[in-house]
Amino acid sequence: MKRKIVALILIAALAAGGFAAYKTNFFGFNTVTSSDSSEVYVMPLSDIMGSSSSYSTNVFMGIVEGQETTSVTKSSERELDKLLVSEGDVVTVGTPLFSYKSDSLEAENVQYGFDIETANININEYNRTIEKLTSDYAKIKGQSDEDKNNREDLANQIESLKTDIAIAENSISSTNAKIDENKKKIANSTVTSTVDGVITKIADDTNPYTSDGSFITILASKEMRVKGQINEQNVWAINIDEPVTLRSRVDKSKTWSGKITKIDTETKQESDSNSYDGSSEDNSTKYPFYVTLDNSDGLMMGQHLYIELGQTDAPEMDFSDGTYIYEYYISYDDDGNPFVWADKNGHLEKKSIELGEYYEEQMVYAISGIDKDTKIAYPMEDFTEGMGTVSGIEGE
Repeated sequence: MKRKIVALILIAALAAGGFAAYKTNFFGFNTVTSSDSSEVYVMPLSDIMGSSSSYSTNVFMGIVEGQETTSVTKSSERELDKLLVSEGDVVTVGTPLFSYKSDSLEAENVQYGFDIETANININEYNRTIEKLTSDYAKIKGQSDEDKNNREDLANQIESLKTDIAIAENSISSTNAKIDENKKKIANSTVTSTVDGVITKIADDTNPYTSDGSFITILASKEMRVKGQINEQNVWAINIDEPVTLRSRVDKSKTWSGKITKIDTETKQESDSNSYDGSSEDNSTKYPFYVTLDNSDGLMMGQHLYIELGQTDAPEMDFSDGTYIYEYYISYDDDGNPFVWADKNGHLEKKSIELGEYYEEQMVYAISGIDKDTKIAYPMEDFTEGMGTVSGIEGE
């Protein structure tokens, strides 16, 4: 089936999604059941068919970004010397990001050198004393109690000095390890980037550290993707794996292809000037979605693009002339007569329609029996006449 048809199916799916979202209280409505007191979401046929409706919008604004974010932390034990990059800078592997001060480390190593020298002098002195005590021990030949006490005293002094030598040697070893560690820190006083990308955040007093302690955040550019925004009213108009066309805002003849790979309804975003969804509801909640590119040749990090649903050159149908309806909204009674579920004074009713010409490419019928202002619902199995209807979003 042609991609154009797939895109049109999404519009029908939007209405179904709107009803499902309403039943699950997504938009803040009361939960409904399949009874006469249930409320069903309806909208004007003109909105469904794309005449001045935010639900029919299929163009969004997008920005090229990296697939992954790399965080660089700063040691709390070391003092920052110089910051070598700014937010927005493009970096490559090996680009210096910042440096630590190393004066104190160098001073420490000088002091450590003195400590080792002193320890070696003490060890030499201990060894000379041990040699003398050992000689004195050898001179005692008698077996009197005094001789025995003298030998025992000398032996204890010798063992104590050997212990002092062991302690001094251990101190030298530990101090050498500290010197080596400081030398490594001095050699690595300049922290460099491990990825290609763009600096997106540097923590300071006005832009504090993130919860993970990141000092510098780099948006990696090894693999690019496009981030778009969609509002709560038409979030159901897009689907995972939906093909899209990315178009340059500067040269509209330049396009790239891709598909939607993530719709992040868990993350809410503020409205901003980078979003375009055709809606007048500037205060509606917006969610990010992401497009994986088939090929990113010619794109740059931070570049703004148009995101167009579908990848087809099939002509768009003009629904402004006459009354049309997607076939997914049409139900049939037991005798095969077509009807739609329509709103009548706040309640659902079966409204008979007559089918005219069928447009296979768009999967649309020309109809009579209702007009563009008739509010209808996407048909569901548990609909019954008399169920309550609602249109619009609570709180708008």
